[in-house]
Amino acid sequence: MNNKLRLVAIQLLIVLNIFALFLLLFSKYIVLPFWIQPLGRMHPALLHFPIVILILGVVMGLRRFSGQQEVNTSFDRYARSLVLAGALLAGVTVILGLFLSKESGYSGDTLIWHKWAGASIFFMSSIIFWVSDKTWYQKSLAWAFGSMLVMVILFTGHYGGVLSHGENFIIQPILAHIKKPLVPIEKAIVFDDLIYPIFENKCASCHNLHKQKGELSFADTLSMLKGGKTGKLFVSGYPEISLLLQRVHLPIDDEKHMPPSSKPQ
Repeated sequence: MNNKLRLVAIQLLIVLNIFALFLLLFSKYIVLPFWIQPLGRMHPALLHFPIVILILGVVMGLRRFSGQQEVNTSFDRYARSLVLAGALLAGVTVILGLFLSKESGYSGDTLIWHKWAGASIFFMSSIIFWVSDKTWYQKSLAWAFGSMLVMVILFTGHYGGVLSHGENFIIQPILAHIKKPLVPIEKAIVFDDLIYPIFENKCASCHNLHKQKGELSFADTLSMLKGGKTGKLFVSGYPEISLLLQRVHLPIDDEKHMPPSSKPQ
């Protein structure tokens, strides 16, 4: 990376830090225009790149503390360039994620943890870049910063997975094969034992306390009875006009069909 491009990149990094901090602190006062929303939806597609680049840059940066001086200097130069590139991408990813969080359907503690943890990745990677050329930045400090960064990345990824796929997404295949005690039919409660497990398996990944698409949650009976922004799910005694049954019976290629065609039916 030549000096002029590097200077522009460093200035851009400063701007991204200021803009990200502004969005975090004043999020509740910001209303995004509709034409920015597609940018926010690019967040899931972009987020993997800074993770890989940052981890590679941090690992290569450790090379400077061993071996031949000339080789270490070369590794250090490449490592700092990777950390700079990763930090810039992390900044863009965080800003797009903050745009996405302004859409309806995202709320709760999980969103807050994911948002601040993701921002921490960006701020930490910026700090690592700015201090890694200092004389006091020694091996122990590099290991500490690198370990913290990896831990925050894992932490952020966990909460991002909960937002995108629901609770226990990673271990769901295991949980699905754990045999639950069967309730004798004469003791079964219709909703608790027969109906709710279907909602839990087919609907709750997008409609839960952390992610409420269409402002609808299947987390508990009160939330289901409340319905979402398009109305109540059920009209007692009138299944033909109940929104839930209407959406389930729409053609699978209809955009309003539920569950979405990409999900298990």
